[in-house]
Amino acid sequence: MSPRPKRVPLGLLAVVLLAAATLVGTWAAARQERDQAVEWQAEASARANTLLGQTMRAAVARLTDLSLLMATPGAGREQFDAVATRLLDESAFGAIWFVGHRPARAGQAESYPIAYIASRAPGPPAGLDLADSPPHQLALRAATDTGTAQSTRMERVPGARWSGITVVAPVYRGGTPSTVAQRRARIAGFTVATYSAVTIRSALNSLVPAEVPLAVVVGDSVLGDAETGPNALATTFSGGGQDWRLEVGRPKTDLGISWTILISGTIVTIALGLLIWIASRRERYALQLVAERMAERDRAEADLRAAEQRHRVLADNATDMILVFDPDGVVTYVSPASRELMGYEPSELVGHQPREFVHLEDRDDVIGARERVIEQGGTITVTSRIRHRDGHFVWIEARVRRVVDPVTGQMREGQAIVRDVSERVAAEEALRESVERIAQAEQRFRTAFEAAPIGMALSDLEGCFIQVNDALCAITGYTREELEEMSFSELSHPADASKDAEMMERLLSGEQSAFWMEKRYVDVVGQVVWVAVHATLVRAADGSPLHFLGQIQDVSERVRYEAQLQHMADHDPLTGLLNRRSFERELNQHIHRVQRYGPEGAALVLDIDRFKHINDTLGHNVGDELIVKVAQTLRTRLRDSDVLARLGGDEFAVLMPRGGQEEAEAVAESILASVRAQSVLTTAGRRRPITTSIGIALFGESDGLSAEDVLVNADLAMYDAKEAGRDRAATFSTQERSASRMKARITWAERIREALEEDRFTLYAQPIVELSSGIVRQHELLLRMLDEQGDVIPPAAFLAIAERFDLMQEIDRWVVARAIRQMGEQRRAGRELVFEVNISGSSTGDPDLLRIIERELRENEVDPANLVLEVTETTAVANIPRAQEFASRLAELGCRFALDDFGAGFGSFYYLKHLPFDILKIDGEFVRSCTTSQTDQLLIRAAVEIARGMGKETIAEYVGDDETVELLRRLGVDYAQGFHIGRPAPLEQRLLHDCVGS
Repeated sequence: MSPRPKRVPLGLLAVVLLAAATLVGTWAAARQERDQAVEWQAEASARANTLLGQTMRAAVARLTDLSLLMATPGAGREQFDAVATRLLDESAFGAIWFVGHRPARAGQAESYPIAYIASRAPGPPAGLDLADSPPHQLALRAATDTGTAQSTRMERVPGARWSGITVVAPVYRGGTPSTVAQRRARIAGFTVATYSAVTIRSALNSLVPAEVPLAVVVGDSVLGDAETGPNALATTFSGGGQDWRLEVGRPKTDLGISWTILISGTIVTIALGLLIWIASRRERYALQLVAERMAERDRAEADLRAAEQRHRVLADNATDMILVFDPDGVVTYVSPASRELMGYEPSELVGHQPREFVHLEDRDDVIGARERVIEQGGTITVTSRIRHRDGHFVWIEARVRRVVDPVTGQMREGQAIVRDVSERVAAEEALRESVERIAQAEQRFRTAFEAAPIGMALSDLEGCFIQVNDALCAITGYTREELEEMSFSELSHPADASKDAEMMERLLSGEQSAFWMEKRYVDVVGQVVWVAVHATLVRAADGSPLHFLGQIQDVSERVRYEAQLQHMADHDPLTGLLNRRSFERELNQHIHRVQRYGPEGAALVLDIDRFKHINDTLGHNVGDELIVKVAQTLRTRLRDSDVLARLGGDEFAVLMPRGGQEEAEAVAESILASVRAQSVLTTAGRRRPITTSIGIALFGESDGLSAEDVLVNADLAMYDAKEAGRDRAATFSTQERSASRMKARITWAERIREALEEDRFTLYAQPIVELSSGIVRQHELLLRMLDEQGDVIPPAAFLAIAERFDLMQEIDRWVVARAIRQMGEQRRAGRELVFEVNISGSSTGDPDLLRIIERELRENEVDPANLVLEVTETTAVANIPRAQEFASRLAELGCRFALDDFGAGFGSFYYLKHLPFDILKIDGEFVRSCTTSQTDQLLIRAAVEIARGMGKETIAEYVGDDETVELLRRLGVDYAQGFHIGRPAPLEQRLLHDCVGS
């Protein structure tokens, strides 16, 4: 049966029709009012246009008549006043003038002075020259040439505060000429009349209401409203030599009739709709009430059916087994859950007693529970084991209650809800076992705590000891009772007390899960004991802190040995003086002070004259004794503030932190004298005098010197002293260094050649760490030279000389070949290494170097990508084409190219697009102070983003502390290198250290 179509209510249809009629009537009324406004606009425009045209024509005619009058012989002021006064009364002129004309003469420009004035408003004075007003001068000249009246646009009247339109008519002597030349020759003057803007606007307003937009446009001047609207009606006419345009806007319609129709119709429509809505609402309410009563009846019937169904479903689908038994304990009903719980069908259990299936050990408990229910009533819970069909027993919990007959008061039946609690029983058993294990663990902890060979302590969150073991008592000398009355801070050395507070703060804040430190304790007799403390915070199950667990180990012996080793590392074993490494450290510290507070002090390098001959002829024992004797002599001649060191062999160095050149030279002379007093006994029994040569380098001599630079300068000065005859001192001077340094360079060049021939170069390595993982991924190889005694010579002492004497290519070949062979040896030992090797600018054009690289890589079976060749940015920029060619050849071999000291050159970012590279090494100038310099951070971030955008890696040099490492990691730098990461060390030693560290 198809659904019956819905009928549209008649009331709604009536409302729609009434609304439509209202809209149609409103539209028709609005259309009629708009048409009336258009007709009025056209009529107003025609009237205004007629008025303007008649006004201009009348003005021209009146002025023309006045001009003819003034052209007659004998006409003057009297005639002008008479006629002008009458014209002012009869017309709307604001003022009438007679303007004379004075042609241009030698030294005088053409002028138009006002001669006579008739005015009803304040205006210009007589004698005012209209030639000073360009618009009026233009109208006067046009009237002269045309012989007809001309007008200006809407302009300010000269000499007046009001604006208007000025009409000009020419006055000729002897009638109107026919040609322009004649007119210009016979012009006698002009009659001039002005209409004020106010007068014109008032006249127009008499025809057009003020609320209607109206504008008179003459050229680019506008009188009236600047905007007349998109429906403005424009008409034009010509007059006085100007084109006039009149614009009349369309009057606004108030739509009164339309609004009346719309509002009335809307009110009627709303009233009718409201009445229909009220009637419809009452009808809907009655129908809804009937529907609710019927729905309530249906719900009640459905609830009854659902309740019956729920009871059936609960009984059939309950996970718990439901039993019903009679007063004798015989089962009369069993729910289907018996299949899951016991493996029996319900019908198989009906007619049996529950105790038949209960475990023998639990049977008495079940029988007693049933009897208590029969006698006492209520609900009783019993836990027992029942037998499953397959023979195993299941732990169950039964809630048993009785149902009493309300008439007899006797038990009618018993009901039991049986639930499988095997998992709960197993969990309780597991908990019991866990408690036992915890107790055992606590016992083991107590045993380990008490018997531990190192100190153990539990302390509260304030740092006070709760429990200590015997080992800690042995370390400190205190008894257990005494320690448990103390705290960490009371046991600590006063200088280390703050470390305990730091430890507890970091552990409590969660910043660290464990804390390790070395510190000093003060034992019971006041002796300092060095201990290593490892502390953790013990928390409860909910994460709240409970107490601290500390492990304390006595490391006093190790600290003493380390101090001895440190002394051995910092001092020369023969003389007990500082060694070269320690002296360079002291020298660097003084350089920092000089950079901050200004130049002061000097460095002295002295060398025992002819020591090699003494060593070779008298033996090494005599040489060692001489070195010790000279060291003792030097100690007696120096101040406590001076630093004395043995650099190696027979070479000593002195750092004078205070004083200038005079003090340094005085100390040098004193040393020379004291060394002269020494001698050695020859094999012939004679005394051989000892002398020394001293070089002095002042810290104020040059800016920006490093420790190596200062030593090199002093070394050069020392060679100057030797060249001058030995047994004397020489001071390094930038003014005199050319000749002396050239001699020293020649000597050094010979030493470098000998070192190459005798294989007295060695490689140092500095680790480069990957910031994301903290692992050493590669090393930069650094070159050192060994002197005749095997002591290390820093590169600053010979590299500049090697470049000067064209030895760098040979050195670079040696370094690259040795680096690749070392990589091959390590590879065969199972370790892949990446080496960065610096090469000089001259080697970038060395074809032999490329052939050596190719041959060594092939022979040693080294991955070419593991070899990185470094060239400084300034070297690459100096010859970009050669650098590009070198990088391309390296890429063909499979090697990588690094641009070193990026940022040191001018225009660094500009050259990046011209220089091929794989790795960008950021100059240490930007890294050293980046934690405090926003500018350095911006430059580093820019370099990283550019390199990353080009798919390249970045390495930051001169990394000096953890704060810098963290900042560089945040800025996105890939690798870091510097003394904080690892100092340069001999290659084999460095590789062994980094391998163990990794």
